[in-house]
Amino acid sequence: MSTSTSSIESSAPRRASRPPTKVFKGHTDLVGSVAYFPDGHRIASASDDETVIIWDLKSGRQDGEPLQHDSAVRWIAISPDGRRIASGLQQGGLVIWDAPTRKVVHEIKGGGVWRLAYSPNGRWIATALTAGERAVRLWDADTGRLEVLKCGGDVLCVAFSPDGTQIAVGLSRGFFQVIEISTGKSVVGPIKGHTRRVNSIVYSPDGCLVTASQDESIRVWDSKTGVQVGKPMLGHKKDVFCISITANGRRIASAGRDKTVRVWDLETRLQVGDSFDADYWVLSVAFSPDNRYLISDNGNDVCLWDTESLAIQGSSSPPSTSSRNPPVGVILHVCAHLL
Repeated sequence: MSTSTSSIESSAPRRASRPPTKVFKGHTDLVGSVAYFPDGHRIASASDDETVIIWDLKSGRQDGEPLQHDSAVRWIAISPDGRRIASGLQQGGLVIWDAPTRKVVHEIKGGGVWRLAYSPNGRWIATALTAGERAVRLWDADTGRLEVLKCGGDVLCVAFSPDGTQIAVGLSRGFFQVIEISTGKSVVGPIKGHTRRVNSIVYSPDGCLVTASQDESIRVWDSKTGVQVGKPMLGHKKDVFCISITANGRRIASAGRDKTVRVWDLETRLQVGDSFDADYWVLSVAFSPDNRYLISDNGNDVCLWDTESLAIQGSSSPPSTSSRNPPVGVILHVCAHLL
């Protein structure tokens, strides 16, 4: 275990085998990215077999023909309205698809894309390149126009703030940074938050930042100051590759090189239930819009995991429906009450 976590006892319970609720089979090579459509009825997966497959969750079958590419697809993102799919290619740049017609809207040539994200209003697509460029490439999703935002290190992952005005970037050597889109200037950092590279970064609904690292830890930050909020979430035995947060901001999912998918309670920082076990490294994980399900890659397959039965550590019963789905308009001010 890395030096940053060895002095703190892991909060993770004993691992137990929990089979997936459903397995989606159809790719012929490794799946590296998964995403939910906003309606919650379909998911998409991207693979080294140069395709993106859209799946119907109810039937477990492919929804239409796969989207064919000329290179391995490293990452995908779905627009907030569900009408566009952005594919980041290992070689060849970025392809934007119209989801209803399955036709290409834009094909943007450039370097290989490692990670990408859609802005909340669907206008922008931010990309991190596989070459480790010290900048975020920001594309206009309608015109393909490019803007470049310089960063303080090699960019490994990107996330838009909930209001869409800023981009958070995870960097090499454990740093992260927040950039104002309108000015291109850094408003936070670069700050060294981890001892090793930052593999994944997301915003909570109320604007906190959550980062996952090669140092095996997951940490929460005040996005305005860069100050760490509360204790880290520990339990992974190897690199954490990916994280996802529920729409209500209460839970985080994480996965990585130790072949486990874990769910965490953001308030207590404790793991919720036992880990879900995969057969391969897990590169991507995503919560469903209703906060109940998780999808993840597992080799050539995609797994669906039901988190409803997971009880918070120390509790004998699973969370109630009201705890999973708060009334519309309720925002959990996680950063404020954990300070």
